[in-house]
Amino acid sequence: AFPLCIGTALVMGTVLTYLVDPKGDPKLIFPGVLLAFLGVLANARAYSLLQRERAATNAGLRTDAETAGEEPLTEEDDSSSNSFTRNVVICVAGGLLMSCWSPLSAQGLKGPHGLSPYFSFLFFTACGTVVGLGIIVGQQFGLNCIPRVGPITSIKEYLQLPILLHGWGFLGGSIWAVGTGANLVSGQPLGPALSYALGQTAPLVAVLWGLGFYREFDGAPRQAFLFLILMFALFIAAIALLCLSS
Repeated sequence: AFPLCIGTALVMGTVLTYLVDPKGDPKLIFPGVLLAFLGVLANARAYSLLQRERAATNAGLRTDAETAGEEPLTEEDDSSSNSFTRNVVICVAGGLLMSCWSPLSAQGLKGPHGLSPYFSFLFFTACGTVVGLGIIVGQQFGLNCIPRVGPITSIKEYLQLPILLHGWGFLGGSIWAVGTGANLVSGQPLGPALSYALGQTAPLVAVLWGLGFYREFDGAPRQAFLFLILMFALFIAAIALLCLSS
């Protein structure tokens, strides 16, 4: 899901932002974007192979349980597979919406009377807060415009969660905020299209977390690691071209 969404946002957002503020060398920016997009596809292929391996393992466990006369393992794979098309549409829609932020932001920063990067960031944070609260409140009342990922949680249950869990959420939001602010500030000297494209190489960092901390690829097939290596090579080459384009 993440590669599909971020890949759409990477290509559309960079192209639209460059049309708004054509700063930087397009002969290097767009090949860099293409390499980054190919890196996203390699990332998606690696995760696809990982999921296929896990599905085969689970199928083998179910077969062994049936052979032994035990109650087979049951999962909700059938219901989730039925919503695959809907999830793909949501991911693409999310990518298209994400791609609109950078060109609109670049337009707001243009000209002698444009916003400063810090004031633009203030609006970004305020709008994110309002929209986030709107989605959460709507889901509490059954308006599931975005699919739920768990049961409805009351305010009382939320407040009873350990303070450490709230702290992790606050830390993640703070890191995202600092990154967004840095992206806006760097857009003035580098150009918003280049700054946005560099910021969209986030899958590289996400995979590093998945490999080192979450151990997502433990037991993955060899082909999955080969695609990960290809992804790293493509992203490194993309970042090099994007840096040279400034």
